Amino acid sequence: MCRNASGGEVELSGTHRRPTSKRLWVPPRSGAGQEVDRRAFLQWSARSSLVGLSLLGAWGGVTGCGGSNSGGGGGDGDGDGELPSSLKVGVIAPLSGIGQFIGTIVERSMAATKQHLDDDDVLPGTEAEYILVDSPVEEFAEGTTAAYNELVADPDVIGILWCTPIGLTEARAQMQRDQIPVIAVFADPYSEGWLYPEGPERNIFQMLLPDTMSFDAMCRYAAEDRGYSTTALIYDSSTLAMGKDQFEAAAGAHDLEVVGVEEFQVFSGDYGAQLQRLKDAAPESLFVWGLADNTAGIVSGLSALDAEYIDTPTAKSGDGWHPHILGYPGGTGEKKWAELAGDAAKSGSLTAWYLGGLVGGPQFPIRDWLVAYDGVGATGGEESAPNGWWALIEAVRIAGSTDRVAMVDALETVDTTFAGLSFGFTPDHHLGMTADDVVLISLERYTGPVDTDPPYVLGREWEETFPLVKEDYVGPTHLVRPTLEANRKVKPDYMDLLLEEGWGTQCTKTPADALGADVELTGDCKIH
Repeated sequence: MCRNASGGEVELSGTHRRPTSKRLWVPPRSGAGQEVDRRAFLQWSARSSLVGLSLLGAWGGVTGCGGSNSGGGGGDGDGDGELPSSLKVGVIAPLSGIGQFIGTIVERSMAATKQHLDDDDVLPGTEAEYILVDSPVEEFAEGTTAAYNELVADPDVIGILWCTPIGLTEARAQMQRDQIPVIAVFADPYSEGWLYPEGPERNIFQMLLPDTMSFDAMCRYAAEDRGYSTTALIYDSSTLAMGKDQFEAAAGAHDLEVVGVEEFQVFSGDYGAQLQRLKDAAPESLFVWGLADNTAGIVSGLSALDAEYIDTPTAKSGDGWHPHILGYPGGTGEKKWAELAGDAAKSGSLTAWYLGGLVGGPQFPIRDWLVAYDGVGATGGEESAPNGWWALIEAVRIAGSTDRVAMVDALETVDTTFAGLSFGFTPDHHLGMTADDVVLISLERYTGPVDTDPPYVLGREWEETFPLVKEDYVGPTHLVRPTLEANRKVKPDYMDLLLEEGWGTQCTKTPADALGADVELTGDCKIH
């Protein structure tokens, strides 16, 4: 026996997972949040060997499945923008076990959002509620199956937030049958090639940045912005097995010659042989596709070989091997890799993310809700579940009904702003972003920018937002220039405000601290 998130005992027997007591989740108002490997877990395990370990046929062997396709209690609206008196969503997340930190992120962000909705009377006359159901990663798809069945059988649940990388693929057939709206908050069906309309499950939508978009953005940067001609990959083949094919496709699309591909396992601690072979191949850029701990170990290994990244001219010079590091969002996108690697983690090491998920920017409402909730700022990923929650509420408003099919129709028309920047879906695009929303983020340090010529300055977030996380923050921050024109296509006013107020690393400008939407940014920076 163990405890579920509501304090009730959970009995595990065969393919059944039965909470002996269940109540509406009312999260505690905790103090400081935990340091966690956010993207590291919430992206890799969806495509890991965990999928292969899931129980075959689990979807047919669990009781409590189904629910009417017209489900969703709480009453119907009248189509004029009014909402029923009560709206309840279900949330599947790992609240215990090795993935508990994801549950912590989800709990905290949903609780802060609930407080915002109530205190600011955002939904007058409507009580917005949610139920969190624990699905430990160790239970694989069996756990998500049980959690899904518990929620889909509840006639009051209008939709489900899938806040775990586990089990969504295994659930496809049943979800298509049940037709309940599902928001993939921390899963990536887009990169797996089956997010609607590529697959038939029209009731599934996605909020997570796809890995394929990350590779494309970084390969474009390497080839077009930095002028590199050669590249290589070292990747975790045990948990990021799709990385090799995705990398090679993106490199080929941008005319980058791949001169080496090496692999390691997630529990590897020795990368010497792989790095020596890569040193012999001497690529100008090196993609490190692994988790924060692995990434730290690899860059420490580069340091031991006197092969740390210095700057772009050195990477291209052929005078020794000093490749530009571009990494996995769950590795170089985490502050933990820099903390583990110490001085071996170099400023200018990059990864990709998306505009609506930038914690250090001029507009990020969830950041303020979190500070109001427990006094701690946003650390990354907190906007995703609340945005999914809001999308479901908006679908009810648009549809004037909690009917599942009507809500799916309505979700395809959602265009809204809530916890982060604006997002939406269309009938032909069930991903809550486009390629033009992708940004690059670079490692920087609280001690200041790298001493380089021409110089650059750090952005406003180092004074206003990162100290809310940690006074001596070392980690990723927005690198503005490489994706500026694409980002302006989708968020022109936001990008102008960002430039005018000095958010993000804006290089290169003359003078370095110049502000303004029309200030020219050139690619003269040697670091990034």
